[in-house]
Amino acid sequence: MQVGTTTVESNPNAIYLESRYFWIAYTASVCFLHLMCSCVPFVSASTGWLCTLNVHNIGNFIVFHYLRGSPFGSGDQGENRQLTHWEQINHGKQWTNTRKFLIIFPIILFLLCQHYSGYSFEVLLLAMPSFLLQFIPKQPFMHAKRLFGINKY
Repeated sequence: MQVGTTTVESNPNAIYLESRYFWIAYTASVCFLHLMCSCVPFVSASTGWLCTLNVHNIGNFIVFHYLRGSPFGSGDQGENRQLTHWEQINHGKQWTNTRKFLIIFPIILFLLCQHYSGYSFEVLLLAMPSFLLQFIPKQPFMHAKRLFGINKY
């Protein structure tokens, strides 16, 4: 027995994402975001979905792909200091259920936004950049890559 050492079996920065309750809370929070975007007076359904999609995608990018490290005292000796939140999920293992959920959810939002806009080209032009901003970093070929030196140090 070693006294005074910390052993952590899993990363507390990412372990909560594996819970089905998180998935329900995540879906409920996006529904609440859509309700807030749609309740603004004189806002059409397509604008409400576009607002929901863009706010979700930009927030998703910041939380999962821009911020690095662990806010918790995880006892990992700094091994997660250089990793983004996305790279810490399931210890970097690709195509787990959690990662699939977090990849498919924005796709569904994008399709809902397109459907409620009547597949408008203008809405597509406004929605595509934010969608790609959060979708491309989730792909396996982007694991631990930093483009243009952004977020390198």
